[in-house]
Amino acid sequence: MPIQSNKAVSPLSWVIITGLGFVLFVAAAVILMIFSNKAANLSPQIYFFLLVFVALIASGFLFGALKAHAKYSGKLYNGTLALGGPAVIFCLIIYFGLKLSPVADSFDIKFIVFGDESKNELVSGGLLKVLFNKPDSARIENGVVTFNELPANLLGKSITITPAVAGYYRQSQQVTIPVDGRTPIELHLKKKADSLKISGLVVDGQGQPVPDVLIVLANGLYKTNADQLGNFSFILPIKDGTELPVRVYREKKLRYNNTQVFSSKIPLTLQLNKL
Repeated sequence: MPIQSNKAVSPLSWVIITGLGFVLFVAAAVILMIFSNKAANLSPQIYFFLLVFVALIASGFLFGALKAHAKYSGKLYNGTLALGGPAVIFCLIIYFGLKLSPVADSFDIKFIVFGDESKNELVSGGLLKVLFNKPDSARIENGVVTFNELPANLLGKSITITPAVAGYYRQSQQVTIPVDGRTPIELHLKKKADSLKISGLVVDGQGQPVPDVLIVLANGLYKTNADQLGNFSFILPIKDGTELPVRVYREKKLRYNNTQVFSSKIPLTLQLNKL
């Protein structure tokens, strides 16, 4: 049986094939230059793939006319590698392509705001105040805040963040913006303990203020004295609407003993019993 020989691709055909590929890449490059903002936002993986692609096309274009050769001498990494022909073009394109890779002029950064350390509770509502080159703020929606079109010189820099959320401490935090500008920044707020400020007035049977009486709440857990006008106030670690027992003593005699519902919006009026 006669042996069929493979017919090699002629140098001219190789030049035409690679030339068409090079033209297609140049066309793509022109489009990316027109939309430079889009090109600057290419991911590193896509950019490197395109760079290798054009390096292969450019060097392949020369394979039909030049011979490629490589020679290594020495021992391992201290040796010398000599390249010639299209291989040099390939290495040069990769080197300068990486050195001159596009850098975005701006970026968007996302903050995810949690109400605890376990990431079980997202904060909704309130503001997130951030000190970039100048103060800025945005509303927290479903635990997420996004700041758009920040200058690229902020990448990798530390910034100050202050949350303004009801029920949480307003503590400033220092965070570092990720170098890639894509990784979300997680924030964990510290929730305030329940507290309630109440006020009230002590009066006698005729509705006249009674000064200098002792008010005792929750069976002696909280105590205070009314002032000269019968006014008093408490700051209690309870929720609005909590019900507690109240006692009022005048000259060491119990003059009031009842249960009250506490609210920061409605002042209490405690009317003493007659002797």
